[in-house]
Amino acid sequence: AAILGGAAALNVSPPFLKFGLGEQPIKWGSLHPLTGGLAEMAADQKLAVEIAIDDINAAGGVMGRPVVGVFRDTEFDGAIARRKAIELLEKEKIDLMAGALSGPEELALNDLAKKNNIFYGCYTQYMVDNKASFHKYTFTANVTPYQSAAAGAIWAAEKIKGKRWHLLAYNYSWPKMFVPVYERIAKKYGAQWTGETWAPFPSTDYSSYIPKVQAVKPDVLFCVCWGSGHINLIKQMQEFGVVKDMEVIFAVSDLPWAMAAGPGKFNGIHAGMLWFWGLEEKYPATKAFNKKFIAKQNRYSSAYGCAAYELTRMTLDTANEIKSLDHAKLSKALEGHKFKYLKGETMVRACDHDYISEFFIVKGKSENKMANKFDHYDLVHSVSGEDAAMPCSEKGL
Repeated sequence: AAILGGAAALNVSPPFLKFGLGEQPIKWGSLHPLTGGLAEMAADQKLAVEIAIDDINAAGGVMGRPVVGVFRDTEFDGAIARRKAIELLEKEKIDLMAGALSGPEELALNDLAKKNNIFYGCYTQYMVDNKASFHKYTFTANVTPYQSAAAGAIWAAEKIKGKRWHLLAYNYSWPKMFVPVYERIAKKYGAQWTGETWAPFPSTDYSSYIPKVQAVKPDVLFCVCWGSGHINLIKQMQEFGVVKDMEVIFAVSDLPWAMAAGPGKFNGIHAGMLWFWGLEEKYPATKAFNKKFIAKQNRYSSAYGCAAYELTRMTLDTANEIKSLDHAKLSKALEGHKFKYLKGETMVRACDHDYISEFFIVKGKSENKMANKFDHYDLVHSVSGEDAAMPCSEKGL
């Protein structure tokens, strides 16, 4: 408790301020919940970071210096994430800190970075783009809850005929961030928001909640959940015939969940995705990344692996461009910077550090249409980053 409470007084000056450079490697401190409910996706993140570092070093490193990844397991716990970050800063003398995968971890690391005025790279959905939490040295390569909600809602409004909308979600802070966005888009497009059906967090059985949804008779059902509950909800959507009665849109989903649910279980279900492996048909860099990932993991990466790769690359490549690891200079250079790695051109918006990136809508395939065990989706639409982002003026930023 004393360690955590005294975080603001840490001596966390990056090592480039303390030592001669010489051949000293640049240390990228990376935190992931490698144990716990999101361990599989966290392992994707870690491997993607390792691939990014290999790519950077193959191109000559950063300012001629090699980059090394220094990893810690956050154990899917915000307090532990904070403690492990302090360990990286104090004992390992990392140059730059990045992590993790859940909201509590993100908030803990952002708070630590803000109090100590240091850089923090956020792999998970970016939830600190508001006046209360914003830190001038925090950046992401992932979407905000607003962006993922708006992208799915805009697509539903423009492509689906029915105008009765409803939400089935976990009852905690992250899914609740989606509700105002859905209500806003519904009002804009003349859809009727019929309310929410909340399931306790965590839930793995929705058999008492799905009938409540069916009683409302929505045309469009948005779903916000994650992990094992996400997998079981996919299965129960088919068991209860929900997919036949309404259009189902998971605000965010990913390959590991479809694979865990089983071939064809995602059939007819839509989902929003930051990235997915099928983009290799459009982007050569994605194809190269997929090849490296499969060689080590024997499957394709999740979208959260992509976010970890892109964040690592954009940060360290920018440091190499400006020839500096100074956190103030690096942050200034990242603001407004444009990148292109595993998908189309993206940009870090200067006012709030939102990652302005195309966001994809996919639709699940039946088992007999899957070309291989990974081929769960067809790409049906993409929404531009600017179209799905909240204006900075509304955030007070």
